Amino acid sequence: MPMTSGALTDLRASRVRTAAVLVSFWAWCGLLCFPMIGITEDYADVPTVFGSGGNVLLGQIAGLALFVATQALARPFELLSSFGRLSLAQAAIIVIIYLSLVLQLQGEEGSAFIGIFYTSLLLLTALTLSVVWTLELDDLENGLGIASVLFCLFGVSALAILGLPENRNVGGIQPNLFAAPLLVAFIFSQFRPGLVGIAVRIACFVMVALVSSRFAMIGCVTAFVVHELTFRPLSPWKIAALGLGFLALVPLWPQIASILALDDPSRDLSSGFTGRDEYWYSALSTITNHPLGIGFKRATAFESGHNGYLKTIVEFGVLGGGLIIFLFGASLAGAGIEAVRPMRKRLRERRFACARFAGLVALGFGAFFQPQLLSLGDAFGMSLLILLFRPRTTLASSRAMETHLGDAPAAVRG
Repeated sequence: MPMTSGALTDLRASRVRTAAVLVSFWAWCGLLCFPMIGITEDYADVPTVFGSGGNVLLGQIAGLALFVATQALARPFELLSSFGRLSLAQAAIIVIIYLSLVLQLQGEEGSAFIGIFYTSLLLLTALTLSVVWTLELDDLENGLGIASVLFCLFGVSALAILGLPENRNVGGIQPNLFAAPLLVAFIFSQFRPGLVGIAVRIACFVMVALVSSRFAMIGCVTAFVVHELTFRPLSPWKIAALGLGFLALVPLWPQIASILALDDPSRDLSSGFTGRDEYWYSALSTITNHPLGIGFKRATAFESGHNGYLKTIVEFGVLGGGLIIFLFGASLAGAGIEAVRPMRKRLRERRFACARFAGLVALGFGAFFQPQLLSLGDAFGMSLLILLFRPRTTLASSRAMETHLGDAPAAVRG
């Protein structure tokens, strides 16, 4: 049945709004990483992006503001209803973050105001990112695929401009800061099939290995293995390949130890594999002194333990932080069940479910070594939020939209 001119106009307007959302998302991804190329050597040892220079912070603010504003203008109804589409575990996390505003009512007024602002912005960002999943599957696939290319190009550009790593730093970029966008690129590339995605994954893993970022290397391997095991049936040749892979660890162990820098006195296994035991002890001391929590963004780098889970407990308290971690685990388990559950899913839907589960597993592991679990401003925090807060009804609604678009001319479906 041919569509009316009014329906065609509505479809074209919808395509324009979708394009605006995707462009703002890609711009945000670029602003999260490319300004780091300008970091000077003076900031090479700074543990977080927020302390690594004014241009980086301005880029983060501009990217987030552009994305949130575009979503509010282009998809206001989806943004307003985003909370109602979340699962019970996801909604509970949002509620706990909201209730944590009470923790900001302590200390200096300036610090309390900043804490309230950051907490409110975290809520808005999480709900805004959940709206991305209401895009059509074609648009979502392209959006995450191009984002992976942007993050990968950041690594290539940094190496081309700043040169090969020296003492693991790429210019003034600390290794884990350099590697985090590349891990995100690896994860996002699994949402889209094809040679480009394969090239992105190979390039990202090589660049991560160059700076010997252990959490990112293990995260890339974890994301790949989990995706392959869930997306494709476990066949005899896969079992044989896994066995051969484990056997290959024995003769290749010296090279693996060198890449992981296990022979580095400052990073060896005696330091708990992370080299941050002193930070962890400080975080445990802060938790003991403030069991109710000190509020989001109120912890110093030393107090937070440079560990996302410890920082969550430091900021939200033993009860609130413990519940957030438990609910994150529940959401992770739910994503795993969705990835392996036999249902009448299209191939793309299965790939999305498996890629999301693989990404959450990799980021969940990375949070042990990154200074945050829930955060603003960096690629790691953005990717975790977008994977965690996927609405329950996204695939069904997308399928319905695809069916509706099937009657439209090809130029409109675009």
